[in-house]
Amino acid sequence: MRALPSSAARRGSGLLEVLIAMCVLALAAVGAVMGMVAATRDVKDGQVLQGRRMLLEARVQRLWLASKMDLANQAIPRPALFPPEVELATAPWVLDPSAPQAGDIGTGAYFRVRPTGQVEPALDVPAGTPCTTTTPDTVLPRDVYCREVLVTQGLPKDLPPAAQAMVPAGALPFTFWTRAYRKGDSLDRAIVHSEVFVQ
Repeated sequence: MRALPSSAARRGSGLLEVLIAMCVLALAAVGAVMGMVAATRDVKDGQVLQGRRMLLEARVQRLWLASKMDLANQAIPRPALFPPEVELATAPWVLDPSAPQAGDIGTGAYFRVRPTGQVEPALDVPAGTPCTTTTPDTVLPRDVYCREVLVTQGLPKDLPPAAQAMVPAGALPFTFWTRAYRKGDSLDRAIVHSEVFVQ
């Protein structure tokens, strides 16, 4: 078998180097595009996250102005499972029973959070519509967020013995929990807030 002339070997070697360089460049370009997509998604999620947090805080702000006696009467014993770890749309959590009012995100159970972070009540969703993945999209649109509430007796977690002295004798603390999520979200994507009231 005859060896190729040295000029032909050099031409083949140069072509192979160019192909390898193009593959490396293509991988770098794909990585850059994926990074830009992830950054864009994170910015959008940040704006939506801010809107979801507003849903929780607006509900609690209304409670600060209301009588706590009715709320204390609704308190149930804290479930064995830590409330934020209870599956979405599962008892003892319930959809926010407050009557929705146009322009007031502190009331109602259904909301739309726009990509800009703007939050508005979804008044077109019938009360009691479940927020689970089995609900057809024709009943609960994909862009609707749900707010659930739960009132438990005591503090969110048991205090260590040394810290229990912080609770005054005879005081009856209870915790108001709220969480917001979108249909199809997993438990770890739900936003949860707790506020302690003392009666």
